[in-house]
Amino acid sequence: MPLFEKGDIEEALRARVGELVEAGAEAKIKIVGAAAITLQVGREAATSDIDALYGSSPEVKAAVERLAEARNWSPNSLHDAVTMYISHRITDADWASWIDEGDVTILFARPQLLLAMKLRAGRGIRDAEDIHGLLDACGIASRTEAKEVFDRYYPEEVIAKRAMCQLRERYTETD
Repeated sequence: MPLFEKGDIEEALRARVGELVEAGAEAKIKIVGAAAITLQVGREAATSDIDALYGSSPEVKAAVERLAEARNWSPNSLHDAVTMYISHRITDADWASWIDEGDVTILFARPQLLLAMKLRAGRGIRDAEDIHGLLDACGIASRTEAKEVFDRYYPEEVIAKRAMCQLRERYTETD
């Protein structure tokens, strides 16, 4: 499976937008996860996939399949499996518009939403760098502030154990 750097992500998404516009499609693609972090916050490591929300649009699914085939990428290189983990408390303000051409829009999750999602996943080393970068990008100065961001999106959930350990290591206040 290929690793996507910032330029790969930008080029792939721009190519899909062009194709969708040319086909007269109407689509809204919302980018989350490591790709959104890479493009907005900066990220040292590459990502092996692009997590996106794009609904059941047959045009988008076909464009994704053509992209993967043309570049010899995995069919899951751009996927919407993240749908099951997304917060139900997201508003339009949680998205930043990146590309808006014709009836096709690509948006990125803003850093606070990305932070909440990473704190929920808390997959140890896999998410640690992203969590640190997002804490900085959001100007978070304490565990309490990080928990407030998390609770805004996932009020009935708890921060993953590994992510909470990371917050305890970074911030010294008591619970």
